[in-house]
Amino acid sequence: MITLENKTIFNDTIYNNIKYGDLEASKEKVVEAANLAGVSEFVNNLPNKMDTIVGESGVKLSGGQRQRIAIARALLRKPSVLVLDDATSAVDPKVEAKILQNIKTETSCSLLVVAHRLATIRLAERVIFLDDGKVVDSGSHEELLQIEDYANLVSAYEEVTL
Repeated sequence: MITLENKTIFNDTIYNNIKYGDLEASKEKVVEAANLAGVSEFVNNLPNKMDTIVGESGVKLSGGQRQRIAIARALLRKPSVLVLDDATSAVDPKVEAKILQNIKTETSCSLLVVAHRLATIRLAERVIFLDDGKVVDSGSHEELLQIEDYANLVSAYEEVTL
């Protein structure tokens, strides 16, 4: 199982930051992981592409770009289980949906996503609703809307984000 607890971005190239996940990986595997994590969507607009130096802690990158590099690094290791704890919170919801779909269709890993963003929760096949650290129920987002506490939470979230 891999979690994204090591999201450190080094003052190095994008390529080497991804390869840090598996120093023995081939260039093809690094590029494949980058594609799955949506890195190529922004890297192709950079003058030096994957050879772009990102600065200390990735200062030359946005938060979402750093998150995608961290996801690519984790995917490079071909995990059987990948835990993403708000790992796409700085990524546009459309990009997030594409990344999660790529992981679902292009890898054999089981994906556990801890999320607070409603757009992320709606993407899940199965949602586990917790209250005070205890499992209240599980099912699809639509099924859980039948539970008053869940529906109230969703409603309150929607009011705040409008």
